[in-house]
Amino acid sequence: MNRTFRFIVGLVFLLSALLKAIDAAAFADLMSSYGAQWFGFGAPIIIFTEFILGVLLIFDVKPRGLSFAASLFILLVSSVFFYGLICKGITDCGCFGPLKWLNAKPGLTFLRNGVLLALLIPSLLKPQQSASLSTSTIVFMAVIGIAVMFMCGFSMHGAKCLQKQQKSFEPIPLSESQLSDLVSCASDSTYMVFAFSYNCPYCQNSIGNVNQYQQMGYVNKVIGLAVEDAKARERFDRLFEINFTINEVSQWTMANLTNTLPTVYFIRHDSIIDQYSGLVVSPALLLP
Repeated sequence: MNRTFRFIVGLVFLLSALLKAIDAAAFADLMSSYGAQWFGFGAPIIIFTEFILGVLLIFDVKPRGLSFAASLFILLVSSVFFYGLICKGITDCGCFGPLKWLNAKPGLTFLRNGVLLALLIPSLLKPQQSASLSTSTIVFMAVIGIAVMFMCGFSMHGAKCLQKQQKSFEPIPLSESQLSDLVSCASDSTYMVFAFSYNCPYCQNSIGNVNQYQQMGYVNKVIGLAVEDAKARERFDRLFEINFTINEVSQWTMANLTNTLPTVYFIRHDSIIDQYSGLVVSPALLLP
């Protein structure tokens, strides 16, 4: 029975690692929102740690030691999420990457982590016989591990923690950007263009802050730019109240504009004066 419990925990770890690796940039941006941009560089380390723990638990290697390591990992990430929830207002743990329905509300997240810890307790209380690994199993684990790290590294492109290493943003004439075909702007006004997807959890977590930009006078108008999806739009409208207009574009058009959602563009005097990708910060942090 204890081995079954470890197998279940291992599957959860492995699923979590694989899903986050699909969109490592979004997970890195979420980590950066905890207070320091360089936190985002820890995203690949967390993903690979989850992968290693998951695989070794599934194959039942050093069960007592691995159960202890997995328990410490769960306690650590739970503590960090609790800090983010209380001090930063972060409600998305990002545990399962882009799959919003698996990223539970904070209360359910802590309950799930508690259940995982409970499943590991029997393995911590008494020694367990360790399974031996065949050469083919080791090769399989190595190949999958390399694939996960490659996927993670590839999807990190566009992460906020990487973008800040670039030169400061140089204004771009709106006429030279694809945005000119997607939004209509007056030359004497300032705009915030919020490019997002109705299903993106990081986009959804940004809605409250996006609503504040026009209210607080940071810009004259906010324009939403969303990937068209009638079913997702219907659910989005039920869950969120917005005070900005939304222009819908095709998946192909959005992909040509940006490969990371959400992405924010600030426009003034017919020029894009700034842009960034990731969770949208409150304008209260930007106003003097």
